[in-house]
Amino acid sequence: MSTRHPREKPKATASKNESAFAQAVKAAGLTVEAGKGAVESRYRGHVASKLSNTQFTGSLNMDEAFRTAEGQTHRWDYGLGVRLPAKNEMAVWVEPHPASSNGEVKVVLAKLDWLKSKLRLAAFEPLKVLTDECVAQGVRPYRWMASGHVGIRPGSREANLLARAGMDLPSQQVVI
Repeated sequence: MSTRHPREKPKATASKNESAFAQAVKAAGLTVEAGKGAVESRYRGHVASKLSNTQFTGSLNMDEAFRTAEGQTHRWDYGLGVRLPAKNEMAVWVEPHPASSNGEVKVVLAKLDWLKSKLRLAAFEPLKVLTDECVAQGVRPYRWMASGHVGIRPGSREANLLARAGMDLPSQQVVI
């Protein structure tokens, strides 16, 4: 007899051919897309790598995954599996959001708090490990992609709040 609640979706099983990111997303009971496929098309081209042989091993639309269950919550948008040449795979988290005023910092930090709370859940442990790998490689795991003009100034109170949270100032291009 199954202990699964009748309305719960069965978790997809991971194959050995899948990336660590894909396996981690499935372990969390979420849907993984190939490459940058989960990233909305208008943002996809703004996520790039410094190195031509970097692999985007999968992507996840966190906002969409939790929209119904947590509709009024500030939710982070995207997770990406990334493998730099000769490095371990890691998870990078991207949030497209307006950055025209200092007031937007509070919203993005609320979204970051939400994401970090998810990464503390047991089901998200494999994604947390991949996020920690990002830090171990000297890469910032949380990125704010400005969806327009950036009005937040370096050295400002808001810039310092972002830095304390492990984020750089927003930019229109996320380069990994």
